[in-house]
Amino acid sequence: MKIWNRLSGEPWAITESALQTILEIAARENESPQAVAAKLGRNLQNTYSVIERDGVAIIPVTGPLFRYANLFTAISGASSYELIARDFNVALENPQIKGIILDIDSPGGEVNGVSELSNMVYAARGKKPVVAYASGDAASGAYWIASAADEIVVSDTSALGSIGVVGMYRGKSGKQSEDVEIVSSQSPHKRLDPQTDEGRARLQLRIDSMADVFISTISRNRDVAPEIVQTHYGGGDVMIGARAVEAGLADRVGSLEQLIQELSTSPQSPPLEGFFVANPPTPKQEKTPMDLETLTKEHPSLVSQIRQEGAKAERNRLESILAMPEAAERQKLALEIALHTEMSAVEAQHILACATPEKAMATSSFDRVMASIPNPTITPASDDAANDIDAVANRIASAV
Repeated sequence: MKIWNRLSGEPWAITESALQTILEIAARENESPQAVAAKLGRNLQNTYSVIERDGVAIIPVTGPLFRYANLFTAISGASSYELIARDFNVALENPQIKGIILDIDSPGGEVNGVSELSNMVYAARGKKPVVAYASGDAASGAYWIASAADEIVVSDTSALGSIGVVGMYRGKSGKQSEDVEIVSSQSPHKRLDPQTDEGRARLQLRIDSMADVFISTISRNRDVAPEIVQTHYGGGDVMIGARAVEAGLADRVGSLEQLIQELSTSPQSPPLEGFFVANPPTPKQEKTPMDLETLTKEHPSLVSQIRQEGAKAERNRLESILAMPEAAERQKLALEIALHTEMSAVEAQHILACATPEKAMATSSFDRVMASIPNPTITPASDDAANDIDAVANRIASAV
C-alpha cells in the first residue's frame, strides 16, 4: 500500500506545514531514508525509551504523531501513540518514579489513537504528578495529549493550540482518473467525491464530528466550557509562550530543568496497589482513656487542686444565689435552686426575677406570735466546718 493511501482519507490533527512535509515525502517514495531524515531534520536513530533523572521519568513526544510505530516513524523522527502509551505505563507503575514529564515538541498528527492516549494520561491524575512540558510546539494532536496532564508548562517560544481537525481527500482528477473503481450499489456513500456538494458535505460532517470530540476532551481536561475552548484558545491558530498562558492553554512559563528539580524534590508518591512496601507505616496506638482512679493515682496533687477549686466555686455560687435581692421574697425557690441544681447565679437570678413572690405570712394569732420570734443566727462550728460545703448545706436545710 502506498504511503499516500495511508495519509489520504484519514483525519489529521496536525499543523498545515507539517502535513505538507509528510505529503511531499509521500510523493517521493523512492528517496533514501537518509534524504527523508535530512528533510525532516531528525536523526535516524530515534529511540522511544524513557529517560529517568532523579526519580523523574521524561517521555519524549516529538515529531508527527501516528497510532502505530512503523518504518516511516522510525526514519522520520516521528512518534507513535502505541509506544508513548507503553512508556507512560512503565513510568506510572514504577514505584521509584516520583513524577512524569511529557517532553513535547510536535505539530500533531493522526487523529486515530490520540483520544485513547489522552484519556490514559487523564486517568492517571492523582496517582503521580504528570506535567506536559512544551519544549517546542504542542500543536493540534500534541496539545490534545498535553491537555490531559495535571499541568502544562511552556517555554518562552513554545507554540500551543492549532485546535481542530483537517482531512485530505483525493479527487477524481489527474492520473487517478484513469483508475476504474466500482462500488457496491447498496453503499452509495462508501466512496465520497469531495468535488461534489453532497460528497463535500458528508466529509465536512465527519471532520466536524471529530473536532467536537477534540474540543470536548480539552474542555474536560482543562476544566473549562467548550465555548471557552472555541473562543479563547485560538480557533485553530497557535499562541506563543506567555500569551498561551494568558489565554488559558497553559498554566505557566518554565523550563525542563526547573520541572525536574520540582518533581525530584517532591515527597515520594505512594506505590501503586500490588507493589511491595518495604517500610509500611506504623499503625497508631490508641490512647487509654483517663478515668478518675487513674488520674488520682498518677496525679494526686492535680486532683486535690481541682477539688479545692471546685469547692470554692460552689461556695461562691451558693452565696451569690442566696444573697441576691430577687431571693428575698422567694427564699424557698432560691434554696431549691441553690441546693438541688447546678444553675449558675446569672441563670438563677433570671428565674427568680420571673417567679411570683411567695405569699405573705398568715395573720392568725399563732402566726403573729411566730413572726415576732427572731430567726436564729446560724454560725459555723469552726473555721474548718465553714469550708465544708456539705456542712453549709446541712445547716441551711435544718434552718428551713
